[in-house]
Amino acid sequence: MNYLFIACDQLRYDTLSINGNHVCHTPNLDKLAQEGINFTNAYTTAPLCTPARGSIFTGNYAFNHEMGTNCDMYHSLAKELPNPEKLLHKQILKKDYRCGYVGKWHVGTDLGPCDFGFEGMNVPGYGNCRVEKEFIDYLDTNNLSYTLRDQIYLNPNEKTLCAGIWDGVDESTTDHYLTNRTLDLMDKFHKANENYFVTCQYWGPHGPHTPPVAWVGKADRSKIDEWASYEENLDDKPEFVRRHLLFYCDAPQNWESCREIIGLYYDQMMFIDYQIGRLIEYLKQTNQYDNTAILFTVDHGDMQFCHNGLIDKGFLYQEAMKIPLILRHPDYLHGTSNNALVSNMDIFPTVLDDLGIEFNCDGQSLLPIIKDENCGRESFYMEFHGIHFLYTQRAVIDKNNFKFIWSPGDIDELYNLNTDPDELHNLINDPDSQSKCDDMVALLKKNAVQYGDPVMDYIYKIFGEWASPSGQIDATSSKYNK
Repeated sequence: MNYLFIACDQLRYDTLSINGNHVCHTPNLDKLAQEGINFTNAYTTAPLCTPARGSIFTGNYAFNHEMGTNCDMYHSLAKELPNPEKLLHKQILKKDYRCGYVGKWHVGTDLGPCDFGFEGMNVPGYGNCRVEKEFIDYLDTNNLSYTLRDQIYLNPNEKTLCAGIWDGVDESTTDHYLTNRTLDLMDKFHKANENYFVTCQYWGPHGPHTPPVAWVGKADRSKIDEWASYEENLDDKPEFVRRHLLFYCDAPQNWESCREIIGLYYDQMMFIDYQIGRLIEYLKQTNQYDNTAILFTVDHGDMQFCHNGLIDKGFLYQEAMKIPLILRHPDYLHGTSNNALVSNMDIFPTVLDDLGIEFNCDGQSLLPIIKDENCGRESFYMEFHGIHFLYTQRAVIDKNNFKFIWSPGDIDELYNLNTDPDELHNLINDPDSQSKCDDMVALLKKNAVQYGDPVMDYIYKIFGEWASPSGQIDATSSKYNK
Protein backbone atom coordinates (compact mmCIF):
# COMPACT_ATOMS: atom_id res chain seq x y z
CA MET A 1 0.00 0.00 0.00
CA ASN A 2 1.23 3.49 -0.90
CA TYR A 3 0.09 6.71 0.74
CA LEU A 4 -0.49 10.16 -0.74
CA PHE A 5 -1.19 12.88 1.81
CA ILE A 6 -2.42 16.14 0.24
CA ALA A 7 -2.88 19.27 2.33
CA CYS A 8 -3.81 22.88 1.78
CA ASP A 9 -2.98 25.84 3.96
CA GLN A 10 -5.70 27.90 5.64
CA LEU A 11 -8.74 26.29 4.00
CA ARG A 12 -12.22 26.53 5.51
CA TYR A 13 -14.44 23.46 5.79
CA ASP A 14 -17.23 25.15 3.87
CA THR A 15 -15.04 26.04 0.88
CA LEU A 16 -15.39 22.59 -0.72
CA SER A 17 -18.48 21.95 -2.80
CA ILE A 18 -18.81 18.49 -1.18
CA ASN A 19 -19.36 20.43 2.06
CA GLY A 20 -22.09 22.62 0.64
CA ASN A 21 -20.36 25.44 -1.23
CA HIS A 22 -22.30 26.31 -4.40
CA VAL A 23 -19.79 28.85 -5.70
CA CYS A 24 -16.39 27.20 -5.22
CA HIS A 25 -16.46 24.02 -7.30
CA THR A 26 -13.98 21.31 -6.24
CA PRO A 27 -14.92 18.27 -8.37
CA ASN A 28 -11.74 16.27 -7.75
CA LEU A 29 -11.95 16.48 -3.97
CA ASP A 30 -15.69 15.85 -4.21
CA LYS A 31 -15.04 12.66 -6.20
CA LEU A 32 -12.40 11.59 -3.70
CA ALA A 33 -14.91 12.01 -0.87
CA GLN A 34 -17.62 10.20 -2.81
CA GLU A 35 -15.34 7.20 -3.27
CA GLY A 36 -14.03 7.29 0.29
CA ILE A 37 -15.08 8.88 3.56
CA ASN A 38 -15.85 12.55 4.08
CA PHE A 39 -15.37 13.45 7.74
CA THR A 40 -17.89 16.22 8.37
CA ASN A 41 -16.96 16.94 11.98
CA ALA A 42 -13.19 17.40 11.74
CA TYR A 43 -11.25 20.01 13.70
CA THR A 44 -7.75 21.35 13.85
CA THR A 45 -5.94 21.38 17.17
CA ALA A 46 -4.99 25.06 16.83
CA PRO A 47 -5.87 28.01 14.55
CA LEU A 48 -2.27 28.72 13.52
CA CYS A 49 0.25 27.18 11.13
CA THR A 50 3.21 25.95 13.19
CA PRO A 51 1.28 24.47 16.14
CA ALA A 52 -1.24 22.82 13.83
CA ARG A 53 1.44 21.46 11.48
CA GLY A 54 3.50 20.24 14.40
CA SER A 55 0.41 18.39 15.61
CA ILE A 56 -0.18 16.86 12.18
CA PHE A 57 3.35 15.48 11.95
CA THR A 58 3.74 14.37 15.58
CA GLY A 59 0.15 13.45 16.42
CA ASN A 60 0.43 15.56 19.59
CA TYR A 61 -1.04 18.79 20.88
CA ALA A 62 1.25 21.81 20.64
CA PHE A 63 1.65 22.00 24.41
CA ASN A 64 3.21 18.52 24.07
CA HIS A 65 5.30 19.01 20.93
CA GLU A 66 6.20 22.47 22.33
CA MET A 67 5.70 24.65 19.24
CA GLY A 68 2.71 26.68 20.36
CA THR A 69 3.26 29.71 18.13
CA ASN A 70 4.65 30.23 14.65
CA CYS A 71 8.31 29.27 14.76
CA ASP A 72 9.52 32.28 12.78
CA MET A 73 7.72 35.06 14.66
CA TYR A 74 9.42 37.36 17.15
CA HIS A 75 7.63 35.78 20.13
CA SER A 76 8.04 32.14 19.06
CA LEU A 77 7.92 29.58 21.85
CA ALA A 78 10.36 27.36 19.91
CA LYS A 79 12.40 27.96 16.76
CA GLU A 80 12.76 24.24 16.05
CA LEU A 81 10.90 21.11 17.08
CA PRO A 82 12.42 20.25 20.49
CA ASN A 83 11.82 16.49 20.12
CA PRO A 84 12.13 15.60 16.42
CA GLU A 85 12.21 11.91 17.28
CA LYS A 86 8.44 12.24 17.78
CA LEU A 87 7.85 12.95 14.08
CA LEU A 88 5.66 10.01 13.14
CA HIS A 89 6.96 9.53 9.61
CA LYS A 90 10.12 8.16 11.22
CA GLN A 91 8.09 5.06 12.10
CA ILE A 92 7.05 4.72 8.46
CA LEU A 93 10.70 4.86 7.38
CA LYS A 94 11.38 1.83 9.59
CA LYS A 95 8.95 -0.15 7.43
CA ASP A 96 11.27 0.36 4.42
CA TYR A 97 9.03 3.03 2.97
CA ARG A 98 10.38 6.02 1.07
CA CYS A 99 8.99 9.25 2.50
CA GLY A 100 8.69 12.20 0.12
CA TYR A 101 7.90 15.81 0.93
CA VAL A 102 6.88 18.69 -1.34
CA GLY A 103 5.73 22.16 -0.33
CA LYS A 104 5.22 24.08 2.88
CA TRP A 105 6.84 22.86 6.12
CA HIS A 106 6.74 25.59 8.81
CA VAL A 107 7.67 23.21 11.64
CA GLY A 108 11.02 24.86 12.28
CA THR A 109 12.89 27.98 11.22
CA ASP A 110 16.22 26.64 9.96
CA LEU A 111 15.56 22.93 9.45
CA GLY A 112 13.27 21.56 6.75
CA PRO A 113 11.64 18.17 6.15
CA CYS A 114 14.68 16.68 4.43
CA ASP A 115 16.67 17.26 7.62
CA PHE A 116 14.39 14.69 9.25
CA GLY A 117 14.46 11.87 6.69
CA PHE A 118 12.07 13.07 3.98
CA GLU A 119 13.17 13.25 0.35
CA GLY A 120 12.17 16.08 -1.98
CA MET A 121 11.85 19.79 -1.25
CA ASN A 122 13.55 21.24 1.82
CA VAL A 123 12.14 24.70 2.51
CA PRO A 124 12.46 25.69 6.21
CA GLY A 125 10.14 28.06 8.00
CA TYR A 126 7.02 29.42 6.39
CA GLY A 127 8.85 29.53 3.07
CA ASN A 128 8.08 31.33 -0.14
CA CYS A 129 8.21 29.09 -3.17
CA ARG A 130 8.35 32.07 -5.54
CA VAL A 131 11.87 33.00 -4.38
CA GLU A 132 13.28 29.48 -4.18
CA LYS A 133 16.11 28.84 -6.64
CA GLU A 134 14.58 25.56 -7.82
CA PHE A 135 11.34 27.31 -8.77
CA ILE A 136 13.17 30.15 -10.51
CA ASP A 137 15.25 27.59 -12.44
CA TYR A 138 12.02 25.78 -13.37
CA LEU A 139 10.61 28.98 -14.83
CA ASP A 140 13.83 29.69 -16.76
CA THR A 141 14.12 26.14 -18.11
CA ASN A 142 10.55 26.15 -19.36
CA ASN A 143 10.62 29.75 -20.63
CA LEU A 144 7.86 30.75 -18.23
CA SER A 145 7.19 34.08 -16.54
CA TYR A 146 4.48 35.91 -14.63
CA THR A 147 3.68 39.17 -12.91
CA LEU A 148 1.39 39.97 -10.00
CA ARG A 149 -1.19 42.64 -10.74
CA ASP A 150 -4.27 44.21 -9.21
CA GLN A 151 -2.84 43.63 -5.75
CA ILE A 152 -4.99 44.23 -2.68
CA TYR A 153 -3.15 45.21 0.51
CA LEU A 154 -4.52 45.24 4.04
CA ASN A 155 -2.13 47.85 5.47
CA PRO A 156 -0.66 51.19 4.32
CA ASN A 157 2.46 51.49 2.14
CA GLU A 158 1.65 48.25 0.31
CA LYS A 159 2.03 46.06 3.38
CA THR A 160 0.24 42.76 4.02
CA LEU A 161 -0.60 41.59 0.51
CA CYS A 162 -4.02 39.95 0.70
CA ALA A 163 -4.85 39.04 -2.89
CA GLY A 164 -4.11 39.72 -6.53
CA ILE A 165 -3.97 38.17 -9.97
CA TRP A 166 -1.16 35.86 -11.14
CA ASP A 167 -0.73 37.15 -14.67
CA GLY A 168 0.82 34.10 -16.29
CA VAL A 169 -0.13 30.71 -17.66
CA ASP A 170 -1.12 27.91 -15.29
CA GLU A 171 2.29 26.28 -15.67
CA SER A 172 4.01 29.37 -14.24
CA THR A 173 2.30 29.04 -10.85
CA THR A 174 3.76 27.58 -7.69
CA ASP A 175 0.73 25.27 -7.36
CA HIS A 176 1.47 23.71 -10.75
CA TYR A 177 5.15 23.46 -9.86
CA LEU A 178 4.45 21.72 -6.53
CA THR A 179 2.21 19.26 -8.33
CA ASN A 180 5.00 18.51 -10.81
CA ARG A 181 7.47 17.93 -7.99
CA THR A 182 5.05 15.55 -6.28
CA LEU A 183 4.45 13.64 -9.50
CA ASP A 184 8.21 13.32 -9.99
CA LEU A 185 8.67 11.87 -6.50
CA MET A 186 5.86 9.36 -6.82
CA ASP A 187 7.09 8.31 -10.25
CA LYS A 188 10.65 7.91 -8.97
CA PHE A 189 9.55 5.64 -6.12
CA HIS A 190 7.11 3.74 -8.32
CA LYS A 191 9.70 2.99 -11.01
CA ALA A 192 12.10 1.82 -8.29
CA ASN A 193 9.32 -0.57 -7.17
CA GLU A 194 9.43 0.81 -3.63
CA ASN A 195 6.56 1.52 -1.27
CA TYR A 196 6.13 5.19 -0.48
CA PHE A 197 4.48 7.83 1.65
CA VAL A 198 4.45 11.15 -0.23
CA THR A 199 2.93 14.41 0.93
CA CYS A 200 2.14 17.49 -1.14
CA GLN A 201 1.64 20.56 1.04
CA TYR A 202 0.24 23.44 -1.00
CA TRP A 203 0.87 26.97 0.28
CA GLY A 204 -2.54 28.03 -1.00
CA PRO A 205 -5.20 29.17 -0.68
CA HIS A 206 -3.55 30.95 2.30
CA GLY A 207 -3.22 34.62 1.45
CA PRO A 208 -2.14 36.24 -0.67
CA HIS A 209 -4.77 34.61 -2.87
CA THR A 210 -3.28 34.84 -6.36
CA PRO A 211 -5.10 32.59 -8.84
CA PRO A 212 -3.70 32.45 -12.38
CA VAL A 213 -5.40 34.82 -14.76
CA ALA A 214 -7.28 32.05 -16.61
CA TRP A 215 -9.03 31.09 -13.36
CA VAL A 216 -9.94 34.57 -12.15
CA GLY A 217 -13.72 34.90 -12.06
CA LYS A 218 -14.42 31.16 -12.00
CA ALA A 219 -16.23 31.84 -8.73
CA ASP A 220 -19.38 33.82 -9.49
CA ARG A 221 -19.09 36.84 -7.18
CA SER A 222 -22.81 37.57 -7.40
CA LYS A 223 -23.56 34.24 -5.73
CA ILE A 224 -21.26 34.77 -2.73
CA ASP A 225 -23.74 35.59 0.00
CA GLU A 226 -22.84 37.85 2.89
CA TRP A 227 -21.78 35.89 5.99
CA ALA A 228 -24.44 35.74 8.68
CA SER A 229 -21.90 37.17 11.14
CA TYR A 230 -20.49 39.89 8.85
CA GLU A 231 -22.21 42.72 10.74
CA GLU A 232 -22.19 40.98 14.11
CA ASN A 233 -22.14 43.04 17.28
CA LEU A 234 -19.06 41.76 19.15
CA ASP A 235 -20.11 42.95 22.62
CA ASP A 236 -20.27 39.41 24.04
CA LYS A 237 -16.90 38.42 22.57
CA PRO A 238 -13.51 38.86 24.32
CA GLU A 239 -11.84 42.25 23.98
CA PHE A 240 -8.94 40.89 21.91
CA VAL A 241 -11.43 39.90 19.18
CA ARG A 242 -12.61 43.49 18.82
CA ARG A 243 -9.07 44.86 19.03
CA HIS A 244 -7.92 42.54 16.24
CA LEU A 245 -9.95 44.63 13.80
CA LEU A 246 -7.43 47.45 14.31
CA PHE A 247 -4.52 45.34 13.08
CA TYR A 248 -5.43 45.70 9.39
CA CYS A 249 -5.77 49.44 8.76
CA ASP A 250 -6.79 49.19 5.11
CA ALA A 251 -9.08 46.20 5.38
CA PRO A 252 -12.20 46.39 3.19
CA GLN A 253 -15.08 48.19 4.84
CA ASN A 254 -17.98 46.88 2.76
CA TRP A 255 -19.23 43.47 1.67
CA GLU A 256 -18.62 44.11 -2.03
CA SER A 257 -14.88 44.51 -1.42
CA CYS A 258 -14.79 41.51 0.93
CA ARG A 259 -16.67 39.44 -1.64
CA GLU A 260 -14.03 40.12 -4.30
CA ILE A 261 -11.26 38.85 -2.01
CA ILE A 262 -13.33 35.77 -1.11
CA GLY A 263 -13.89 35.26 -4.84
CA LEU A 264 -10.12 35.21 -5.46
CA TYR A 265 -9.78 32.78 -2.54
CA TYR A 266 -12.31 30.49 -4.20
CA ASP A 267 -10.69 30.92 -7.63
CA GLN A 268 -7.36 29.77 -6.23
CA MET A 269 -8.89 26.80 -4.44
CA MET A 270 -10.58 25.69 -7.65
CA PHE A 271 -7.19 25.83 -9.35
CA ILE A 272 -5.62 23.77 -6.55
CA ASP A 273 -8.43 21.25 -6.89
CA TYR A 274 -7.50 20.96 -10.57
CA GLN A 275 -3.90 20.26 -9.55
CA ILE A 276 -5.08 17.59 -7.13
CA GLY A 277 -6.89 16.05 -10.07
CA ARG A 278 -3.54 15.76 -11.85
CA LEU A 279 -2.13 13.77 -8.93
CA ILE A 280 -5.13 11.43 -8.93
CA GLU A 281 -5.01 11.00 -12.71
CA TYR A 282 -1.33 9.99 -12.51
CA LEU A 283 -2.18 7.25 -10.00
CA LYS A 284 -4.90 5.95 -12.31
CA GLN A 285 -2.73 6.01 -15.44
CA THR A 286 0.07 4.10 -13.70
CA ASN A 287 -2.32 1.55 -12.17
CA GLN A 288 -1.53 2.69 -8.62
CA TYR A 289 -4.92 4.12 -7.73
CA ASP A 290 -6.25 0.89 -6.26
CA ASN A 291 -3.11 0.42 -4.20
CA THR A 292 -2.86 3.94 -2.79
CA ALA A 293 -4.57 5.46 0.21
CA ILE A 294 -5.20 9.18 -0.32
CA LEU A 295 -5.69 11.55 2.60
CA PHE A 296 -6.66 15.20 2.36
CA THR A 297 -6.85 17.83 5.07
CA VAL A 298 -5.56 21.28 6.04
CA ASP A 299 -3.71 22.88 8.93
CA HIS A 300 -6.56 25.25 9.88
CA GLY A 301 -9.32 27.40 8.42
CA ASP A 302 -9.69 31.09 7.57
CA MET A 303 -11.93 33.81 9.01
CA GLN A 304 -12.49 35.56 5.63
CA PHE A 305 -14.29 38.58 7.13
CA CYS A 306 -16.67 36.69 9.41
CA HIS A 307 -17.60 38.13 12.81
CA ASN A 308 -17.65 41.80 11.84
CA GLY A 309 -14.73 41.49 9.43
CA LEU A 310 -12.12 39.31 11.17
CA ILE A 311 -9.20 38.46 8.90
CA ASP A 312 -6.73 35.58 8.76
CA LYS A 313 -6.86 33.07 11.66
CA GLY A 314 -6.01 32.99 15.38
CA PHE A 315 -9.54 32.50 16.72
CA LEU A 316 -11.23 29.42 18.14
CA TYR A 317 -14.36 30.03 16.07
CA GLN A 318 -15.67 27.50 13.55
CA GLU A 319 -14.35 29.33 10.51
CA ALA A 320 -10.76 28.80 11.71
CA MET A 321 -11.22 25.50 13.56
CA LYS A 322 -13.54 23.29 11.52
CA ILE A 323 -11.66 21.75 8.62
CA PRO A 324 -12.14 19.39 5.68
CA LEU A 325 -10.79 15.87 6.08
CA ILE A 326 -11.17 13.14 3.47
CA LEU A 327 -9.82 9.58 3.37
CA ARG A 328 -9.99 7.43 0.27
CA HIS A 329 -8.67 3.96 1.05
CA PRO A 330 -8.98 0.99 -1.33
CA ASP A 331 -10.15 -1.22 1.54
CA TYR A 332 -12.76 1.28 2.77
CA LEU A 333 -14.64 2.52 -0.30
CA HIS A 334 -17.70 3.66 1.59
CA GLY A 335 -18.71 6.80 -0.25
CA THR A 336 -20.27 8.08 2.94
CA SER A 337 -20.10 10.96 5.39
CA ASN A 338 -18.80 10.32 8.88
CA ASN A 339 -19.82 12.65 11.73
CA ALA A 340 -17.35 11.46 14.39
CA LEU A 341 -15.17 14.06 16.12
CA VAL A 342 -11.83 13.73 14.34
CA SER A 343 -8.75 15.87 13.79
CA ASN A 344 -5.90 16.56 11.43
CA MET A 345 -3.55 15.10 14.07
CA ASP A 346 -5.21 11.75 13.33
CA ILE A 347 -3.63 11.53 9.85
CA PHE A 348 -0.35 9.86 10.80
CA PRO A 349 -1.85 7.55 13.46
CA THR A 350 -4.20 6.31 10.73
CA VAL A 351 -1.30 5.49 8.40
CA LEU A 352 0.65 3.82 11.22
CA ASP A 353 -2.39 1.77 12.20
CA ASP A 354 -2.86 0.71 8.59
CA LEU A 355 0.76 -0.45 8.50
CA GLY A 356 0.45 -2.34 11.77
CA ILE A 357 2.76 0.04 13.62
CA GLU A 358 2.06 0.86 17.26
CA PHE A 359 1.91 4.53 18.15
CA ASN A 360 1.79 6.58 21.32
CA CYS A 361 0.47 10.11 20.81
CA ASP A 362 -2.57 12.31 21.36
CA GLY A 363 -4.06 11.50 17.97
CA GLN A 364 -6.11 8.44 17.10
CA SER A 365 -6.52 6.20 14.08
CA LEU A 366 -9.49 6.86 11.83
CA LEU A 367 -9.79 3.22 10.78
CA PRO A 368 -11.89 2.01 13.76
CA ILE A 369 -14.12 5.06 13.38
CA ILE A 370 -14.77 4.16 9.75
CA LYS A 371 -16.15 0.82 10.92
CA ASP A 372 -18.08 2.26 13.86
CA GLU A 373 -18.69 6.00 14.12
CA ASN A 374 -19.73 5.57 17.76
CA CYS A 375 -16.23 4.57 18.87
CA GLY A 376 -14.92 8.08 18.26
CA ARG A 377 -14.23 10.84 20.75
CA GLU A 378 -16.86 12.05 23.20
CA SER A 379 -15.31 15.52 22.98
CA PHE A 380 -12.44 17.32 21.29
CA TYR A 381 -9.97 19.70 22.92
CA MET A 382 -8.50 22.74 21.15
CA GLU A 383 -5.69 25.15 22.03
CA PHE A 384 -4.41 28.60 21.14
CA HIS A 385 -1.24 30.31 22.37
CA GLY A 386 -1.39 33.57 20.41
CA ILE A 387 -0.52 34.83 16.95
CA HIS A 388 0.49 38.52 17.07
CA PHE A 389 1.16 38.29 20.80
CA LEU A 390 1.20 35.50 23.40
CA TYR A 391 -2.36 34.73 24.47
CA THR A 392 -3.75 31.59 26.08
CA GLN A 393 -7.12 30.10 25.17
CA ARG A 394 -8.63 26.62 25.22
CA ALA A 395 -11.85 25.24 23.79
CA VAL A 396 -13.78 22.01 23.96
CA ILE A 397 -16.57 20.74 21.75
CA ASP A 398 -18.78 17.78 22.65
CA LYS A 399 -20.41 15.23 20.36
CA ASN A 400 -23.74 17.04 20.84
CA ASN A 401 -22.30 20.13 19.13
CA PHE A 402 -21.91 22.41 22.13
CA LYS A 403 -18.71 24.44 22.26
CA PHE A 404 -17.05 26.15 25.21
CA ILE A 405 -14.20 28.65 24.77
CA TRP A 406 -12.11 29.48 27.84
CA SER A 407 -10.34 32.84 27.83
CA PRO A 408 -8.59 33.13 31.22
CA GLY A 409 -8.06 36.89 30.88
CA ASP A 410 -11.52 37.74 29.57
CA ILE A 411 -15.08 36.44 29.19
CA ASP A 412 -15.72 32.80 28.32
CA GLU A 413 -18.04 31.69 25.53
CA LEU A 414 -20.63 28.95 25.14
CA TYR A 415 -22.35 28.17 21.84
CA ASN A 416 -25.00 25.70 20.75
CA LEU A 417 -23.79 24.98 17.23
CA ASN A 418 -26.99 23.12 16.39
CA THR A 419 -29.10 26.28 16.62
CA ASP A 420 -26.30 28.84 16.28
CA PRO A 421 -23.72 27.54 13.76
CA ASP A 422 -22.35 31.06 13.22
CA GLU A 423 -21.60 31.53 16.94
CA LEU A 424 -23.59 34.74 17.21
CA HIS A 425 -25.15 34.14 20.63
CA ASN A 426 -22.82 33.63 23.56
CA LEU A 427 -24.80 31.66 26.18
CA ILE A 428 -22.25 32.04 28.96
CA ASN A 429 -24.57 34.29 31.00
CA ASP A 430 -27.83 32.67 29.94
CA PRO A 431 -29.56 31.33 33.11
CA ASP A 432 -31.09 28.43 31.17
CA SER A 433 -27.66 27.31 29.94
CA GLN A 434 -25.78 27.14 33.25
CA SER A 435 -26.17 23.40 33.63
CA LYS A 436 -24.71 22.88 30.15
CA CYS A 437 -21.96 25.36 30.94
CA ASP A 438 -21.03 23.31 34.01
CA ASP A 439 -20.92 20.16 31.87
CA MET A 440 -18.59 21.82 29.38
CA VAL A 441 -16.27 23.08 32.13
CA ALA A 442 -16.09 19.50 33.40
CA LEU A 443 -15.13 18.37 29.89
CA LEU A 444 -12.51 21.11 29.72
CA LYS A 445 -10.96 19.85 32.95
CA LYS A 446 -11.12 16.22 31.86
CA ASN A 447 -9.37 16.90 28.56
CA ALA A 448 -6.73 19.12 30.16
CA VAL A 449 -5.74 16.27 32.49
CA GLN A 450 -6.03 13.55 29.85
CA TYR A 451 -3.63 15.27 27.47
CA GLY A 452 -1.34 16.79 30.07
CA ASP A 453 -2.06 20.44 29.38
CA PRO A 454 0.39 22.54 31.45
CA VAL A 455 -2.41 24.93 32.47
CA MET A 456 -4.56 22.17 33.99
CA ASP A 457 -3.99 23.37 37.57
CA TYR A 458 -5.06 26.90 36.69
CA ILE A 459 -8.17 25.60 34.92
CA TYR A 460 -9.15 23.68 38.03
CA LYS A 461 -8.56 26.61 40.37
CA ILE A 462 -10.18 29.30 38.24
CA PHE A 463 -13.35 27.21 38.25
CA GLY A 464 -13.27 26.80 42.02
CA GLU A 465 -11.63 23.42 42.51
CA TRP A 466 -8.43 23.76 44.55
CA ALA A 467 -6.86 20.52 43.44
CA SER A 468 -3.53 20.16 41.65
CA PRO A 469 -4.13 17.43 39.10
CA SER A 470 -0.58 17.87 37.78
CA GLY A 471 0.86 16.88 41.14
CA GLN A 472 2.65 20.19 41.50
CA ILE A 473 3.69 20.95 45.07
CA ASP A 474 1.87 23.89 46.65
CA ALA A 475 4.44 25.31 49.07
CA THR A 476 1.81 27.65 50.53
CA SER A 477 -0.58 24.88 51.60
CA SER A 478 -1.12 23.96 55.24
CA LYS A 479 0.75 20.71 54.64
CA TYR A 480 3.99 22.68 54.43
CA ASN A 481 3.09 25.48 56.85
CA LYS A 482 2.34 23.91 60.22
